[in-house]
Amino acid sequence: MLLVAGYSLCAQKTVVYQATSSNSTYSTPEPIKVNFTTYYPEATVVTWEPSGEWWRATYKGDNRITRVYYNSTAYYLEHPANANFKLALPVISTYVPDAVVTSAISSYGDNLYSITTMKAADGTEVYEVSLIENGNLKNVWMNGESTVYTDMNKIRVANNQKMDKF
Repeated sequence: MLLVAGYSLCAQKTVVYQATSSNSTYSTPEPIKVNFTTYYPEATVVTWEPSGEWWRATYKGDNRITRVYYNSTAYYLEHPANANFKLALPVISTYVPDAVVTSAISSYGDNLYSITTMKAADGTEVYEVSLIENGNLKNVWMNGESTVYTDMNKIRVANNQKMDKF
């Protein structure tokens, strides 16, 4: 009987957000908001979203989409500085001009994952843009003017560089 009572107490979860209307507006825990505003004062427009036992703050700045994740279990609500990590997207594995990054962010928003520069067979630079849509990875190709290629037969990657199937 003592084990069952102990298990029941451990299985209880602390409620850290509440739906305030039918459109699921959430209330971010105060210790998390205070920690975030202390460490990221440059973030002006922030979107908060619960995800399981985590809270995700998303903001744009410095030509990146930045996400800060906070664990929301009871211990970490008391110690929020020990329970967060930061992720800045897109992942850039080669030099990519700021104009291309800015265009990709404005075109694909939160779906944007990475951008890689490659050479086409004609010597021009093309950019492989990886997107995550509904948990699936999708690649699109852009040129230096941020125009998306729709006809993949026009792109032949030079020097045996990787080119995913389309």
